[in-house]
Order: sequence, then C-alpha cells, then structure tokens
Amino acid sequence: MIDSPITKKLQAFDRALTELRSVNAITPADLAADWQRQRAVERDVLILVDVVVELSQRVAGHAGKTRLPSAGDAIARCVRLGALSDEVNYVGLVRLANFPVYRYEAIEADVLVEIVNEQLDDFARFRNEIAAYLESH
Repeated sequence: MIDSPITKKLQAFDRALTELRSVNAITPADLAADWQRQRAVERDVLILVDVVVELSQRVAGHAGKTRLPSAGDAIARCVRLGALSDEVNYVGLVRLANFPVYRYEAIEADVLVEIVNEQLDDFARFRNEIAAYLESH
C-alpha cells in the first residue's frame, strides 16, 4: 500500500515527467536561447532525481531499517530486493543528486539535453517498478 507522502511524491514525479515529455527533443542551443525554458527543465529534472533518491532510500531503508550513505547504495539494495530491475542503470539517473547545492544553478545544458532526449523512459520505468513494489509490500 502506498501512503500519502509517497503518493504526493509520485504525483510530483508524474507532473515533472509529463512536462519534460512535452518539451520534445532539445539542444543545448535551445536552452541557451531561452533561460526560462532552461530553468523549467532544470527544475523538473531535479524533481525527478529527488523522487528517485527519496523513494529508493525509503524502500532500501525500510528493508534494512537504516538510511544508506548514498543514492547508489539505496538503488543497489532496491535491485537486490527486487524492487527495481537491473536492466536500467538507475544509478546514472541520480548523478545530479551528488551535485553540491551551489552547483544547481549551473547544470550543464548537455546533461539536461541527455536526460530529456534519452533518459525519460528510464525515469518512467523507475516510477512504475518502485510503485509496483510499494503497492505489493
């Protein structure tokens, strides 16, 4: 069963994912030409990353009764638990979680473009897998 805070996280995730999908394919030049678009993309990407980290830590921590030191450790535990498949490099999705807060204002356009153009399906798969696991536990 999924509790209310998790439901809210998943709703925020779904909204951000929908917004990013509406952007379609982008280039670094597109982002450089429109700072508002860049900020919107950055915000939505950070929401996706935050939810992946939070839900991975929640599932992994619940199983081990402790928060793990990194998002990568939490994702690895989720894979071992069967909450996530090992077919997707979910650790790669959370690389922005390791950015110091002061670097969030300067997320490289190439990173954002890669996420929007190539990794949204991986984020969607994470959402579906983790939600199914939470529903069943």
